[in-house]
Amino acid sequence: MSRQQRLIAAGLRFPEGPSALGDGSFAVVEMQGEAVSRVTAGAEPVTLGDLGGGPNGSVVGSAGEVYVANNGGLSAQGMDYWHAPRSFDGCVQCVTPGGEATQVGGPLPGDAPHRPNDLCFAPDGSLLVTDSANWEDMRNLNPGRIVRIEANGQTSALAELPALPNGIGFGADGRLYVAQSLTRRILVFEWNGGQLSDPEPFCRLEPGGMPDGFCFDSDGRLYVCTSIGNGVHVYDASGELKETIETGEGTQPTNCCLYEGSLYVTLAIPGQLVAYELGVGTLPLHSGSIESSVAQS
Repeated sequence: MSRQQRLIAAGLRFPEGPSALGDGSFAVVEMQGEAVSRVTAGAEPVTLGDLGGGPNGSVVGSAGEVYVANNGGLSAQGMDYWHAPRSFDGCVQCVTPGGEATQVGGPLPGDAPHRPNDLCFAPDGSLLVTDSANWEDMRNLNPGRIVRIEANGQTSALAELPALPNGIGFGADGRLYVAQSLTRRILVFEWNGGQLSDPEPFCRLEPGGMPDGFCFDSDGRLYVCTSIGNGVHVYDASGELKETIETGEGTQPTNCCLYEGSLYVTLAIPGQLVAYELGVGTLPLHSGSIESSVAQS
């Protein structure tokens, strides 16, 4: 379905992971800008934190800080890869309202390279992160993981998940949803006091596209960015496709969030944050605060 698109900001360097800051502005990671920026309609983006690497997803903490899944400096660029000038093994970072950047959590589980992709807070205040593993080597792709970082920074693997785990978030039903990009599926897990059940399929993207970031509205509808599919698929609570919001040929929608009835979507190729007025309610997100461990230089 073609809906009217409203431009919020342009000139972003491969944007990802928009998060509403609650005042009409948004934290948007710029993967090829190695930064997270504050974006407000009608104003130039302002750098919130200079991070290095490849910032890939964001979520807002309980004190207004922004947590970022940083894949260490990798991005798709046509048929090849972009590598950040300041590359490192991937990690999770925190940017305070004052702009200080720190690393949170202990060493990520499993073999390097780690490629943190997206993140969300759980009901208990812990931070859940997808690690997509070595996706720069698809022929030898390792299983990824869902990683949990507790408030004190303790880090552990909750689940191993093959085929490039990507977007992550809790639905209105209290279950955990994870995008599995290479199978084109959204998986769902029962959450039980910090433990996960075995995954079950919720939906599969048809007719095309690869699931990237997503969000839920207050009625349980799921909005999934289809990346190379150039749209946002909308599913009802049973997993049935209800609508596809077209973002335009060659736009590569990467992630989205809802705020005051509008869907905000990052478009990687044109470098834009755009909005679609839908008139739906926003599902409140879980929040928390994680102890920082390593200052970033």
